[in-house]
Amino acid sequence: MREPQSAVAKHRGFTLIELLVVIAIIAVLISLLLPAVQSAREAARRAQCVNNLKQLVLAAHNYESANQTFPMGDSVGRDIQGPPFGLIRQNFGHFVALTQFYEQGAIFNALNSSVMIYEAPNSTVSGIGVSILWCPSDGIINGLRWPGQQEDGWDCSPIPMTYSSYAGNLGPLVYCWKDPSLGTMQGMFAHNGSTAVGGPGSFPPVRISSITDGTSNTIIYGEHAHARISQTKDPITGVDSSGDIFGVNWWTSGDYGDTTFSSMFPPNFFSTSNQADALPQMQCRQDNWAMDSGSMHPGGANFALADGSVRFIKNSIQSWNWQKIAFTNGGTGGVSTYNLNGITFGVFQALSTRNGGEVISADSY
Repeated sequence: MREPQSAVAKHRGFTLIELLVVIAIIAVLISLLLPAVQSAREAARRAQCVNNLKQLVLAAHNYESANQTFPMGDSVGRDIQGPPFGLIRQNFGHFVALTQFYEQGAIFNALNSSVMIYEAPNSTVSGIGVSILWCPSDGIINGLRWPGQQEDGWDCSPIPMTYSSYAGNLGPLVYCWKDPSLGTMQGMFAHNGSTAVGGPGSFPPVRISSITDGTSNTIIYGEHAHARISQTKDPITGVDSSGDIFGVNWWTSGDYGDTTFSSMFPPNFFSTSNQADALPQMQCRQDNWAMDSGSMHPGGANFALADGSVRFIKNSIQSWNWQKIAFTNGGTGGVSTYNLNGITFGVFQALSTRNGGEVISADSY
């Protein structure tokens, strides 16, 4: 006769080997899923970045419709300390001029346009954060704010500041505000110059009719990632090679390298500022690092064209051989010269000119 089984079944636990196998399987699944999750998040961030650029170029066109020109990149300002109102080199940039066209009318109304931007009456404007100017992939720019301290402004007043992930296109060859060649610049923005303060150069605000290369072939805005310019570390040594996190990409500035970039080098051309500093200086103001375009997205950067479209341009886009260019720097108030030694614009440089006459194939970028 069979013995009766126990009413309570005996439960067998996991062995150590089985537990380790389960943990290993979970680890493999996580390692497979994590890149996919990160990729999905980056895709969402890039989509938001594209939307920001679309809003900026739409605002620029609304500005052009109202004023018959696109906004000035930089211009001469009035010094509150002057006897009376002396003229000085710098004033507010194009993103400030556009505020009433991207739903920031309160900022525009707070601006005292009779006084240059970096003096006490306009200190509030610079300290306001504008989220449309922040790429979600651009590090800590969201909410980054310099509180302001004495000696910041031209009148030594404290100037709070927030920052921008985007910048306007200066074109390939850059000249400073008093340079006689200022008017030959081929981008969408530059310092507009002034003969009233001894500068022979003049760069009038760009009209849509002057974009003779076609709006679909001309960059107006592009990425100029704050995190990349201010916080990059050398990939070999790990040493921080950055500049001041608070000293670049001022959103209210139209100065070269703040909210404007040149196309001398293709996007993300330099991996560190040390690498950029090792090359000859190629612009009259700022350095190769600050003047370069780039993003925190892998493989390239987003650029808005003057027709309102946004394209992701790869780092590998065809570019000219900058090494053959001979540049003499006249500085902020002098005369600079470029000798191209027979080389012609690459695709990236051609996209940055509004009136160069280049023919660009749709499949070249």
